[in-house]
Amino acid sequence: MNVIYTNDDGIDAPGIRALVGNVPPGVKAIVVAPANERSACSHSISLGQKLRIEEFTVNGIEHYKVHGTPADCIKFAVSELKYFSPDLVVSGVNQGANTGISVYYSGTISAAREAVINHIPAAAFSLCSRVIDDFGPSVKIAAQLMEGFAAKVFPSQSLVSVNIPPIPYHKIKGIKITKQAASRFVEEFVKEKEHDGKRVYSLAGEIELYDTDGTSDEEAVMNGYVSVTPLRLDVTDYQAIRYFEDWLKRV
Repeated sequence: MNVIYTNDDGIDAPGIRALVGNVPPGVKAIVVAPANERSACSHSISLGQKLRIEEFTVNGIEHYKVHGTPADCIKFAVSELKYFSPDLVVSGVNQGANTGISVYYSGTISAAREAVINHIPAAAFSLCSRVIDDFGPSVKIAAQLMEGFAAKVFPSQSLVSVNIPPIPYHKIKGIKITKQAASRFVEEFVKEKEHDGKRVYSLAGEIELYDTDGTSDEEAVMNGYVSVTPLRLDVTDYQAIRYFEDWLKRV
């Protein structure tokens, strides 16, 4: 199985280094990742800008350092690395959760989404802590999911977001297949010292859940489970279509 490894924390981040240092048997890997951290850049691309690419090899694995966004990385790989036909894109391991509404902001998820846009199945892995950096459990979970992709037990265009609780592997209660939590960020703009006569703020906040029915990614992680959430590209609200069709008949 041919696998592209990418992320949004940068090519030297510990999460991706942990994955690339433990490539499962039978997997041929390349790394195509941002040169620097591009967290929360969503699905932005470097339109109209010149992308610098650096190529090097580590332990026999080709690396492409892209001075751009996570989505840029996958676009570059699909367009320019035609010698390598990927069966899967693995994004992460992100340091920080990508549950609930975070899937719209996350560069980690967007790299995986760009893969699926190009008909490559993809999995995004996130360790739900910004301070704990034990990626051992994440590496084990990633290997399990990759076995499923290799065996073709998932739909051919699968896009999954995997969130791992920040606890030792032996304390993880199991894996739950979950939905995206209904949530939002309750944000606070923290005022800092003025600079050149201009006001300066930093953004902080916490996630707020709306519908706590026990089936969401956020709740699974809080309860000590790995959350596996299948996502989709089509965000059409099909239930609302008829209301707009009825409105159109009256205008």
